[in-house]
Amino acid sequence: MIKFIRLEEKHLKLVMTWRANPEVAKYLFTNINQNIDEQYRWFNKINIDDTYRCWIIDYNGIPIGFLNLAAIDRINLRCNAGYYIGELEYRSLGALILPYLYNYVFKVMSLKKIYGEVIAENSAILKIHALHGYRQVGIYREHVLKDGIFYDTILIELLAESWLRQKRYQQYVAIFD
Repeated sequence: MIKFIRLEEKHLKLVMTWRANPEVAKYLFTNINQNIDEQYRWFNKINIDDTYRCWIIDYNGIPIGFLNLAAIDRINLRCNAGYYIGELEYRSLGALILPYLYNYVFKVMSLKKIYGEVIAENSAILKIHALHGYRQVGIYREHVLKDGIFYDTILIELLAESWLRQKRYQQYVAIFD
């Protein structure tokens, strides 16, 4: 069973460990210092930001990853979304996590669009997004500098109307604390 638990202070060390894992970090836009004080500052900042929500992905009582919504815009009815599976043995669940989020965003929050950016080398998530109905809307060339290398960024979007037409995913419903 998959649950989404609101991020709490007690999760910060685990999230920091996941983000520092090279297999996770290579696809994230920012690198972090393994500094728990910085984690607490980040947590305190997002905790008072009404345009940001984040959860721990829990699978059968095991925290396996992180999921967030950012830039929640209640006027234009859109947001940005991101996630990663930090416990690498559960990576195969990655494609199953997102339909829960999409149903929450489009049915519960009543937003009209999820948009985002993906580092071009992250072909696995681009395939998952295509399967879920995202469309690529552009490319930023040499947009992200990581470890001395510039990477292209793929711009993507998923509209509520496209998602809701896909009947096979509508049963993916979960509670988001």
